[in-house]
Amino acid sequence: MPFDNPSKPMYSQDDWNVMQAAYNKAAATLVVKSSSEEEAKVIAETVMTAFNRGNRDVNSLAVLAVITAINSHPSVSGGEDHKKRYA
Repeated sequence: MPFDNPSKPMYSQDDWNVMQAAYNKAAATLVVKSSSEEEAKVIAETVMTAFNRGNRDVNSLAVLAVITAINSHPSVSGGEDHKKRYA
């Protein structure tokens, strides 16, 4: 994941494990190869935001991140005239 648990963590290790698993699933779905790719940043931000809002389900977090990345980057979905998808 393109962010690390800081030295004074506000998340438990279990929290990080959930976010990491969701990030990994979303990244694998979108074939993101590097944490510096724009999609990787969108995935990480989406996972963390949804987690902070109370979502603790790995699959739900991953799906939300994939949908957000697709909607944020038309090139991911194949063009500008794609339809937005909602979770």
